[in-house]
Amino acid sequence: MNNRNRFWIMLGAGGVAVAIAIAIIAVAALNLTSRSEATPAVAEEFPPYTHIIGEADAPVTVVEFGDFQ
Repeated sequence: MNNRNRFWIMLGAGGVAVAIAIAIIAVAALNLTSRSEATPAVAEEFPPYTHIIGEADAPVTVVEFGDFQ
């Protein structure tokens, strides 16, 4: 294959890659605009003790792992 044919093949492959990139960007942009119409979630305020789940007198097992090198 001579250099002229190789040039046109590489140019065509580059054009296909650019077309695919443009299509991906267009699809992503359409997905972003359709999501913006939805009602955004609002964070609720929680009391400071909400990270505690379960009973205060529940049994607890502590397992310790160590690397003695």
